[in-house]
This record gives sequence, structure tokens and C-alpha cells, in this order.
Amino acid sequence: MINDSLSTHFANYKDDYNQWKAVYEDCLHDTLYHNAIYLGLQNKIGLSSICSHSELNLNKQITVLDTSAKGNIFDLLSVNNSANCFSKINLNKNLQDSFYVELVRNLKMAGSYSYLSDLVDTNQIVFKISTLIDYSFRPDSLVSLLQRTKDSSLVYFREILTTQGNGLIARVAMIFGFESRFHLKRKLSEEEETKLKNEVFLTLGDHGENGNIQLLTDRDIKFVINKNYIVFGEFFVFSEANPEVPGG
Repeated sequence: MINDSLSTHFANYKDDYNQWKAVYEDCLHDTLYHNAIYLGLQNKIGLSSICSHSELNLNKQITVLDTSAKGNIFDLLSVNNSANCFSKINLNKNLQDSFYVELVRNLKMAGSYSYLSDLVDTNQIVFKISTLIDYSFRPDSLVSLLQRTKDSSLVYFREILTTQGNGLIARVAMIFGFESRFHLKRKLSEEEETKLKNEVFLTLGDHGENGNIQLLTDRDIKFVINKNYIVFGEFFVFSEANPEVPGG
């Protein structure tokens, strides 16, 4: 297991960590797990990703199947806690800014509605999260699977996993997107308002990410982003050979 000593040199890291720790504990009514590393709104890695200089992500690049058990690697997952929060996020300016960056980035992907990204009034904006979940690998099951497997994809996974210096993200705290409500810098034209008369549903990525835009008043918008963001992660690295794992 590794700690966050490699990350603490980043500006605002401890304050940001403590702010999100409060959100986690308030939402799940539980203490944040030991050695959780704050990752921001991370959507490029996921549980079972391998962290290396090339940022290889097994979830997106190969299908990890255990043919001997006729199952898949997600059978190894354990949900530790989850809750629907539906609450305003009271975060510091740095974290509010990170949500704002995600809001604008996703609005720019909204096709004919991308112009809204230039109209967000940052003085009148509120962010809310809906669902937070904490889940992890079952380590004994993972080791057992890697010991017995003959599946080529899992053999490849094992070889990368047991290469010194690579790391496994083995536990995560994830939010399933967020809701933003913001005021517009100008009143919409009649044509723009007509196009937003009904709620608009959008595709925001290649992996099922989506969102919806709703006009609340003539100058107030609700934009819901349905996309997975990992906020905390627990990492393990294999620093020396392990005779119990073939190839380790």
C-alpha cells in the first residue's frame, strides 16, 4: 500500500483533501478509509487500472475475462458503502474551480448548445452531487484468480501488475457525475429559448457518458452531467517478487 506523500507537494492538496474528506464522511456517514489518496475529479483511470508512465488502462484497452470460471473481473468487486447525497457541495474556491472547468468542458461537447459555455455567470453557480460510492477489489479473490488463470488477458494483467514500479488502484470513492445550476450572463434570444423549451438530452463521451440541459427561468440553466469521477483512490504497488503469485 502506498500513501499520498508523493502528492502532498501540490498546492492546496491538504486543504482540498480535507474538503472532500468532509463531503465523503457527510454523505456516507462513515470515516474515510485509510491511505486514501485524493485524485480530484479523475475520469481517466478506474478500478483495476494500471498506473504507469504511459497510463495504461486495462479497462478500456483489453477485455479481462477468466474463461476457467466463466466470469469476469468485476465479479471480484465489493461495494463497501454507497449513498444518494443530493446535496450542495460546500467546497473551497479551488475545488469549485475544478467543477467549473468540468462544467465548461462538457458544455463545449454539447453540440449546438456549446455556446452556453461562454455564458456561465461564475458569481451565481451551485454544484450538487447525487450519488457517491466506495468500492474495491476483494484481494484474496484477486490473488486466487491470478494464481489459477490460464486466460491470456489475465496473464497479461498479472505480468503488468507484478512488474516492479507499477501500481494497482484497488479501492475508490467515486461520484456518478454532478448537477450544476447557473445564471446566464445575458438573456437568451427567442430562438435560443425555444430550443430549450423542453429538456435536452446529450451524449458527452464514448463510454455511455451523457447529460441533460433544462431551462429553469429565462436566464437560469440546470445542467446534469452523468459521468463517473473518482475522487479518492487506494493504491498498491508490488515492490519485490512474490513467490505466491506466478510470475511475481
